[in-house]
Amino acid sequence: MHAAQLPLLSEGSKKKWSYSSLIFSLSYFVPLFYAESVAPRELMIFGCGYILFVALYLLAIHCKFSTLPLPLSALTALSFTISFYNPGASVLFGFIAYIAGYYYPVSAGLAFVLFTGLSLTGLQLFWFDDHLLFFLASLINLLVLFCFGVMERKETWSQLKDARHAESLSALSAIAERERIGRDLHDIAGHALSSMSLKAQLAGKLIEKGRTQEAHGEVKALAHLSQSLLSEIRHAVCDLKKLSVSEEITKNTRALSELGFAVNASVNDDAFSGLSALQESHLALVVKEVFTNILRHSKGNLVSLSALRENGMLAITIEDNGKHAVIDAGNGLTGIRERAGLIGAEMSITSGDATRVRLTLHTGE
Repeated sequence: MHAAQLPLLSEGSKKKWSYSSLIFSLSYFVPLFYAESVAPRELMIFGCGYILFVALYLLAIHCKFSTLPLPLSALTALSFTISFYNPGASVLFGFIAYIAGYYYPVSAGLAFVLFTGLSLTGLQLFWFDDHLLFFLASLINLLVLFCFGVMERKETWSQLKDARHAESLSALSAIAERERIGRDLHDIAGHALSSMSLKAQLAGKLIEKGRTQEAHGEVKALAHLSQSLLSEIRHAVCDLKKLSVSEEITKNTRALSELGFAVNASVNDDAFSGLSALQESHLALVVKEVFTNILRHSKGNLVSLSALRENGMLAITIEDNGKHAVIDAGNGLTGIRERAGLIGAEMSITSGDATRVRLTLHTGE
């Protein structure tokens, strides 16, 4: 990551500290209270120097990283210049060091601190004879606030990485949720639309044969199916409906019976007890999709279903005596396998004179 990606010190949560810390800069005026006398000229220099410092500091925390060297260099030059008149300028070096520690890599920041420290040492040795306190305060200020700046930089990088990681997870979750909703809509709508298509065809044939009363019944059933489909789609999109495997089996076996299939179902009373909401919802949609495939592609007239639970293993087997025209991913098998995988279930499909789908799930009991 580049320093240009760091938020400005005048933004967000950093804004409050950047402005409130100016209170500490008022220690710049402390030497005035200990001076025996201060000439008006010096007072003017003190005042103008401080005003210029505040202006340059505000410019530094508001400017982009690419233009930061200009106000930072001006602040450094100003601090050294005022130091010849006011030992209280030691506090100003801390502000500069903090900005440098935050925006620049540690190596570059240390180079700045070393340069400034050596310059201050030179001033102490060759210019100030009685300002040892100024020298020590400047060095301490410089080192401590530089370290604070470095720590703030590291913490900010960490927060940015966490935010990007969370963003990536959120994007992946959104993609997974879209895929899940797509599968739900495919499974729910596929079954209903297949039934509606068959009933519409049946109604058409009955009308052709003049059996209008029976055709009227099929049309009413068609209207009921369309209303049911709309309701189920709403529940799927809003994720408000908890699907029940038992209800799905009952509903689909009834639908197959109405379409002329002979259905044999053997389900243990406790077959689906203790399943999590996620497991039951996915199993229900798998059952729905298998029945939808039978409606669409089976050439048979007999369907058998068994759901047994023994030794912590749930086994669901659905078999029909028809030879399916096509057995491939296009028949929704990809969605079935994906759903099975999401809950750790295993699925096998065999096809020949009959088609058999077997689903096994370890329930941990």
